[in-house]
Amino acid sequence: MEERRATRIRQLTCVYRFDAGVRGGAGLLAARVVGDGCPLRALTHHGLLANPHWTAMVTELIVPVVLTHLDRTGESIRHVARDGRPCVLAETRVGAVALLGPADLEWIAGRVTVFLDEVRRAARDAGLTWTMPMWDSSPAPLYASGF
Repeated sequence: MEERRATRIRQLTCVYRFDAGVRGGAGLLAARVVGDGCPLRALTHHGLLANPHWTAMVTELIVPVVLTHLDRTGESIRHVARDGRPCVLAETRVGAVALLGPADLEWIAGRVTVFLDEVRRAARDAGLTWTMPMWDSSPAPLYASGF
């Protein structure tokens, strides 16, 4: 019987809905005016400042988390993220794997603990493993205040 080697997550890459720069900023501003912003940004920011709950969660994760815009990524990320932004991708030794798409991030609605649970579920469903064991459920008291 052949033993399968687990595909490990090396990094999470979160791709915002809009590109960087003036053009992307104008798109975000226009979308926010009509109530259609970026659900990933709702997780990572509160107004112009970083969301402290997001920052705390990221520092506790066992893999790096990179926040980026599609126009600032490499081809492997661009290929996976092109049609569904915002999104969260797992980078592995064999390439990028989509974990969460726009609908998932809309449903998460800025709730950091729900995001963490959904990333775990999606990674498990994709047959991916973490570089080290990860909690089975969110450490809610640590991140849940107000969310």
